[in-house]
Amino acid sequence: MRIVNLVNLFAITMLMLSLGGAAIAIWTAGRAEFFNQRITLAHNSYERHLLLASNTYQLFKQYGDAMMIGDRDLGSGEAELIGRTRANISDIRGIIGEEIDLVGEEEIEELELLSRIEIKIEELIVKFEAIIAGQSLDTPSQTWAMLSTVLDDEIDRDFRAMIADALEEELEEVGETREEAMAHTVFANRITYGFAVLAIAVTLCALWSYRGQITAPLGHLMCGVRSFAAGRFDTPIQVAGRNEIAEVGQVLDDMATQVEARTRALTDHNLELERAVRDRTDDLQRMLVKAQTSEANRRQLLADVSHELRTPLTIIQGESDIALRGGDKTAQEYRDALCRARDAAAHTARLVDDLLFISRKEAGGARLALQHLDLEVLLADTVAMMHGDVPILSDVDAAPTIGDPLRLRQCIIALLQNARHHGGTEIVVRLDHTPAGYRIAVEDDGPGMSDAEKERAFERFFRGPNATANYVEGSGLGLPVVRSIAEAHGGAAWLENRPGGGMIAAIAVPKRPMLKAVS
Repeated sequence: MRIVNLVNLFAITMLMLSLGGAAIAIWTAGRAEFFNQRITLAHNSYERHLLLASNTYQLFKQYGDAMMIGDRDLGSGEAELIGRTRANISDIRGIIGEEIDLVGEEEIEELELLSRIEIKIEELIVKFEAIIAGQSLDTPSQTWAMLSTVLDDEIDRDFRAMIADALEEELEEVGETREEAMAHTVFANRITYGFAVLAIAVTLCALWSYRGQITAPLGHLMCGVRSFAAGRFDTPIQVAGRNEIAEVGQVLDDMATQVEARTRALTDHNLELERAVRDRTDDLQRMLVKAQTSEANRRQLLADVSHELRTPLTIIQGESDIALRGGDKTAQEYRDALCRARDAAAHTARLVDDLLFISRKEAGGARLALQHLDLEVLLADTVAMMHGDVPILSDVDAAPTIGDPLRLRQCIIALLQNARHHGGTEIVVRLDHTPAGYRIAVEDDGPGMSDAEKERAFERFFRGPNATANYVEGSGLGLPVVRSIAEAHGGAAWLENRPGGGMIAAIAVPKRPMLKAVS
């Protein structure tokens, strides 16, 4: 039940109880006033009847005295008592009228009895007056006989009985009124007790309903609100019932769900932003490192190019100076000088071509002349050009692929020369099939390289201690060119230790290379 309806129900119930109690109080007060008035009127009537009897008896006594000793005041005493008696009757008639107005026609009997008493009194007055008036005519014995008859029959028997009946009637009325008042008091007390019990029951019911419908749900609601205030939105309030507090709890649960969802979304979004910022920072850091590396490589390249080009240019200049200095030379001497200058220029051209290819590869613009070829045939022809007895071990009959045959041949020659100049005396070439393509490896039984040297072997112009001691003509661009050509074909190049000693230099060539820039 909704709290408004519950409060309205209790308010209406308490209002009805209050109105009922007020009505009972008013009714009880009215009945008490009624009984008090009725008892008061009965007492007043009883007193007036007693006063009427007293005045009447005094009047009769006055008449008796007048008969016995004579009328000394000439009837003034009798006249005064007659006036009092008639006033008493008038007062009693007024009181009976008030009782009739108060209780109804049941008091008419008293009025009739009063009329008979009044008639009897008037008859007795007439008789007494007649006796007194005829006292001088009759004998005293007759007068006393008549007076005795009046006193015995009319007063002692009839009048006294009427007065007694009237007094008894008033006493009965007072008794009945008191009994009715007592019964009314008992009934009113019962109704009052009933209303008190009902009020207590309604109050207890209201307290029980207040505790069950308001206090307990409010306590549960406040616990949930405190949890929300502490940031714990994962525990719903779930107030039972269909009242306003349950609706507030449901609204708060919905709000908590929305806040939790939005908080989770904001948290995820913040995590994504942090992750994106971190990734972007890493990218920027890598770009910065790459830029710094590129700048260092550029400077190193300029220095290396300047260093590497100085020797052939010096040779060309020296041969030109020798040819031009002194007297005329023979044709053979000029020819020899030009041949040496040409060889130096060719070496310079190859050096520049290798550097240009590596730079284009690093810039993503390596140019390859792609065509369909067989790696097995290309490998056999290249090994044959080296004029050495180098065995080829292969587990494939044919190795078709798409690539630049000149650049791939350059890779194979560079690997063979590297093994011949820096390795041992036993050189083996292998061609293996891989899931992605093919693997060309040149193995030797030389001293090998350390891990640090293998890490730097693919840097431009790097020459290890073994290469510097055994082969002075190298430029340090062989392995960097090999890696650039392999990566330009979508493959890779690496160095690894040979089981049992030595070095393995290998390249991977895919069947269908995915090139970033080809021509």
